[in-house]
Amino acid sequence: MQRLAGRVALVTGGGRGLGRAICEAFGREGAAVGVLDLKPEVAEPAAEAIRAAGGKALAITGNVAKRQDLFDAVSKLRAEFGPVDILVNNAMWNRYGPLEEQTEDMIGRMIDVGLKGVVWGYQAVLEDMTAAGGGAIVNIGSPSSVLAMKNGIMYSAIKAAVSGLTRSGAAEFGPRNIRVNAIAPGSTPTEGANLVVSEEAWERRRQRVPLGRLGTPDDIANAAVFLASEEASFITGDILFVDGGITYAFS
Repeated sequence: MQRLAGRVALVTGGGRGLGRAICEAFGREGAAVGVLDLKPEVAEPAAEAIRAAGGKALAITGNVAKRQDLFDAVSKLRAEFGPVDILVNNAMWNRYGPLEEQTEDMIGRMIDVGLKGVVWGYQAVLEDMTAAGGGAIVNIGSPSSVLAMKNGIMYSAIKAAVSGLTRSGAAEFGPRNIRVNAIAPGSTPTEGANLVVSEEAWERRRQRVPLGRLGTPDDIANAAVFLASEEASFITGDILFVDGGITYAFS
């Protein structure tokens, strides 16, 4: 449908998992995509897959925990394709476990990537979006932002903060015609998630979902395309739960 034709999108953590699915969906819909990832060995294949399908993409190596890396990524993407008018804050680094086992370094890195990385992303794209007369920011949140989560205190806290950044960003940037929304994905197997979740655990999660199935990366990517597109032009400050109904069934 080319719903994002002529747009330029930056996706953090875009080299694999949900990030890669979002990058590929954006490419299919006509956007030029900046695939930002800490690891060039995953960023470049993701960008190449978009180009092989006829789209435009640029692999960018960077660490969202470093403010300057976000500004550099936007500059590189602007030089290649033009001003950035879509941002997806997807990157996250997380370690589950009892709170007393969380070290200062672990908590610091989670906050640097999952929370500060969103703020640096905002700052990096504001000039381009303001000059372009508007833009769309999509944050990746989590149902754990509103539900209690054992062994995930810091993850839940960070994702709750992302919800706050989403609503506050919508209020602050709305006068510039910049929309800010978030997606809260439900249980969605990805290559990374499969490293820490067993088949038995996935099945237990599936049984709790009212729709009777787990999510797919495309489910999340399709929601991101919608929120980034003009179809969502009057939606901002919203948290879209793409979870098969599990959050509200349990709340």
